[in-house]
Amino acid sequence: MEDANLLQYSKDNLESLLSMLQEFVELESPSHEDKAVSDRCGQYLFEHFGRLGFSMEKIPQDTCGDHLYGELGKGAKNVLLVGHYDTVFPVGTLNTMPFRRRDKENKIYGPGVLDMKGGIIMAYFAVKALLHLGLFPQHTVGVFFNSDEESGSFSSSSLIVTKARQYRHVLVMEPGGTHLNYVKTSRSGRGTYEVIAKGIAAHSGTNPDKAISPIEEVSRQILRIKEWNDGSEGLSLTPTWIHGGIKGTCMVPEEASFSMDVRAISAELCAEAERRIRTMEPLLPGVKLRVEGGIDKPVMRADSTLFETARAFGKAFGLDLQGIHVGGGSDGNFTAAAGASTLDGLGVTGDLLHNIGEFAYIDHIPPRTALVAKLLLRL
Repeated sequence: MEDANLLQYSKDNLESLLSMLQEFVELESPSHEDKAVSDRCGQYLFEHFGRLGFSMEKIPQDTCGDHLYGELGKGAKNVLLVGHYDTVFPVGTLNTMPFRRRDKENKIYGPGVLDMKGGIIMAYFAVKALLHLGLFPQHTVGVFFNSDEESGSFSSSSLIVTKARQYRHVLVMEPGGTHLNYVKTSRSGRGTYEVIAKGIAAHSGTNPDKAISPIEEVSRQILRIKEWNDGSEGLSLTPTWIHGGIKGTCMVPEEASFSMDVRAISAELCAEAERRIRTMEPLLPGVKLRVEGGIDKPVMRADSTLFETARAFGKAFGLDLQGIHVGGGSDGNFTAAAGASTLDGLGVTGDLLHNIGEFAYIDHIPPRTALVAKLLLRL
């Protein structure tokens, strides 16, 4: 009976959930662009989860929105819900990418609606369902919402891990993927690196023969790195930014650099990529290379027992859960690597995250919300 009640509550309150999600999406929250703007978004969560009964705490930050932690209930700490309220979209994006609902398409659109404001509001209504139905468990449920995940969780990852180790299980409310039944059971590890080449500056017209061009060096290195990519083995190294010189001048610069994003499906491949990058040698005589950065997100593997439990619970809500692998990272990478029992991708489903067409499926929300409530109740 409790399963039927949880599903019915989630269906009956879908309109309220979508209304709240619209309010949340319309509070813009880029990771580091404007702290005051991000804090307004964080305050929305602070107040709403506080009204549910969570004892909420703000963890102050200097360059991004304050992180939030809260607890509800008494007794053992069983489940920590993890999510981030920052998005990749700059302030003003709503002018060209407003929240939109298209019932004929079964979709809602907007900046962060999929990644991952939808999942946070799902978590809110999962808890609300348990409270309304008198089913809230005899243990403690925690929430941790950070504001810098999209930029790497550099100020929050250690805080999340500390909290995660206090709980039996961690449910990450990141989007599930493109299908009703998808959750994320593995994620690639990620590294971010900058390669800096130092040569000799010279006037490009008067004495180009005296120059040792760092621009040529980084160009050659990028082509070399392309040869290291092996999609079949689960390793990718992708240049994402390049810089050298001052536009409009006639100088060969002394220094040039490029950044790259590294993804690997195993710890062994992460280590291999690290070794190769750290031991890069210059390709031009006279150039000096320096490498900064490293592997900043370990490989994530979900707790298989937790996944099977979720899969069994999901059947009551018409779900046949399937675990998928994705190349993108989340804070679940940190909690799983720290030994916490973690399951990721329990949030809304949809596609085109980080793009102007980002959307979530409307009718997938009730059964997945009911599943989260069931996990909070029975784990």
